Amino acid sequence: MRPATVGDVERAVASAFPPEWAEDWDRVGLLAGDPGREVTGITVALDPTHRAIAQTVQAGDNVLLTHHPAFLKVPHWLTPGRGGAGVAVAALESKVALVNAHTNLDRAPRAGRLIPEMLGLTPVKPIERGLQDMMLVSVFAPESHAARITSAMAGAGAGRVGEYDSASFVSALGTGSFVPRAGATPVVGSAGEGASTPEVRIEMIASRARARAVAAAARGAHPYEEPLITVAEVQVARSNARMGMLSRPEMLTTLRAFAEAAGSAFGITPRVWGDPDQVVAAIATATGSAGSLVGDVLACEADVLVAGEVRYHDALDAVEAGLSVVELGHDVSEWPLVELLADAVRGLEGLDPDKLHVLPATPGWWTP
Repeated sequence: MRPATVGDVERAVASAFPPEWAEDWDRVGLLAGDPGREVTGITVALDPTHRAIAQTVQAGDNVLLTHHPAFLKVPHWLTPGRGGAGVAVAALESKVALVNAHTNLDRAPRAGRLIPEMLGLTPVKPIERGLQDMMLVSVFAPESHAARITSAMAGAGAGRVGEYDSASFVSALGTGSFVPRAGATPVVGSAGEGASTPEVRIEMIASRARARAVAAAARGAHPYEEPLITVAEVQVARSNARMGMLSRPEMLTTLRAFAEAAGSAFGITPRVWGDPDQVVAAIATATGSAGSLVGDVLACEADVLVAGEVRYHDALDAVEAGLSVVELGHDVSEWPLVELLADAVRGLEGLDPDKLHVLPATPGWWTP
């Protein structure tokens, strides 16, 4: 068995949390490091900080796997010091690769159930609405080769829909017609003579980054020398890989009692917006900053939103609209994600299980 590489780590994380689930502005995957380098160990943490890099080195590891990326905007200069640029430089100097899953991890179906499970709630459905930009790859081919082509496209990265792989659609039989020119060697017919043959249409979605490879895979598996393969930009309804979760408590409670229980579950004192005596029957949960989800939460008629943080004016607007808010703290709400991230590389072929280290979740702040 060959040792695992940094590239293997990145691929394992991408398999668990596909990059196409991430926001367009996000930076996910391998941000710094050599994908071909052999992995000596993996440290998993919430944030890529100088301290986390030092702890990675101390553990004998050379991969720091985190939820948050070192930077969102590519730094103009890579120089030592504070901020994302300083972290990247420190990692490279220490020969530590930086890999992360950010908003793609936030949208993982399993991630959406973590906070409800900690609070003893029953998950009902994801909250986020909207569409996702994707590419639709269509192939016209003989029915006899449909399975082979579909398999090749899936192998190149097509057909991932939420927690399902190899999702495809093969249409009913139609007729493909053509006239081979001189020099062509068609499977059906002869040069200069019109011909037709039964065909099906195969459709699979793919991310923009994978569309070219998917089309090439379809061509490689196709029996024709000139197959018709089209690629189009589409928007699809998001799968269950959506941010936030609507849940229900075992019994009706008040906002005050629920906030106290939430604080006890996470070991913190939450900040609460809303009437303490409000009856709580439907609860929305989300990790990290959740201001962008307020509209979707209101649409699903939740009584309270539990999240890491909500900006002041977003919280005011939410309360005005009848939605209470319980803020746990950005980092606190994301602590459960660290173990989920570690699960993505547990059992990675070529990695010694004893070489996976998860940094303990501790707040970087305190209250008197």
